[in-house]
Amino acid sequence: MTIGPSPEDEPVAEGTRAVATAAKGNLLTTLVAMLWLYGGRGVGMLWTVVLLSQLGVSDYGLYGMAFALSAVIGPPLDNPYVVRSMRESEERFVAERASRFLVGLTLVAAGTALVGVSYIAWFGLTVAGGEIAYKSYSSRFARDGKADRVWRLDSIRQVVSVALACVYLFGVDHPTLLGASALYVAPYYVILVLAALEARGHRPQLPGPPRLTLALVGEMLGTALYLQGDVLLLGFLTDSRTAGYYTLCWTVAAALAAVGQSFGMTYHEPLRLSGGKLSSGPPLKLTLAIGGLSTAAVAIFGVVLLLTPAPTELAVAMIIISLFTGMRTMISILQVILYAQRRDILRLTANMGLVPVKLGAVAALAPIGAVGASIASVGADAILLAIYATAIYRKPTT
Repeated sequence: MTIGPSPEDEPVAEGTRAVATAAKGNLLTTLVAMLWLYGGRGVGMLWTVVLLSQLGVSDYGLYGMAFALSAVIGPPLDNPYVVRSMRESEERFVAERASRFLVGLTLVAAGTALVGVSYIAWFGLTVAGGEIAYKSYSSRFARDGKADRVWRLDSIRQVVSVALACVYLFGVDHPTLLGASALYVAPYYVILVLAALEARGHRPQLPGPPRLTLALVGEMLGTALYLQGDVLLLGFLTDSRTAGYYTLCWTVAAALAAVGQSFGMTYHEPLRLSGGKLSSGPPLKLTLAIGGLSTAAVAIFGVVLLLTPAPTELAVAMIIISLFTGMRTMISILQVILYAQRRDILRLTANMGLVPVKLGAVAALAPIGAVGASIASVGADAILLAIYATAIYRKPTT
């Protein structure tokens, strides 16, 4: 009679220990990344408070709409590079990184040309291009799963941007949104130089065949309209004050949901090497736990707001959007698996298909302002999470 594990069980046990060790390492990297991320986001929240106190909620609403425009333009153009940088060969990666930089440069140049024409167009294009240039510069770290380094660079840029803008806001008698925003985007011009140095020596190549590129652009265009179109629509149907309340809720939710993006990023390399095998990706239990914690954090913040003199509309919207936070966190993790599995059409169909659903809900619930927009966000993300989870975890029928 044999006591203890048989020789046949040893490889299984060793594999289980290896998975557990990798998960702990990824969690540690994610934790460090979150320290940098939330340091930067904390500065971002300080920036929000400064804008509201120095310029008012109406200017903040205008700023929020301009930022929403940048999110509608930049991420769709950058998405083919984001997806392919984590799964393609080294040769393709460096060539596509060069063209990624050129896309960012073009957008910044276009935005700069519109500085005296339209605030929303100028700021939106400049931030969109600056972010693409930054991601070109930091893409090596993202490809290798080093989320901590990605967010460290991002936080440094955020701190410098906010510091420059705050010096202006507190240093002049009659500050304007245009003046503060001009200093906020100044570091992007430094990033353009750094990204150019990284890209030099490599011949630019488009991110894949045209059909695939269009599919990946379409996927993120749907995502951008899905995530930011509601801000623009709500501002159009109501006023900049209501848009400001919802923008604040969305900013808090996005800050917490970013932990999912960072955690998923730590699995880029093993998922690329395995061809997207589920066993090499984020464990489901950890995905659920991270989603639950992010929901709880925003919900608690919303309850605290409800107990303070803060506007009731803002507090209630914050509590509701906590559910969106948790689901968006899990969606960010699951989409990394879908990237590696090359299930691009699935993501395109899901994200584009939900745009009219969400925006229709926002329009229908516009009479209750930011609360209605938060309800629409929760409902739409519940559908998207169900689609992603079913595609990944459903066992094939025989």
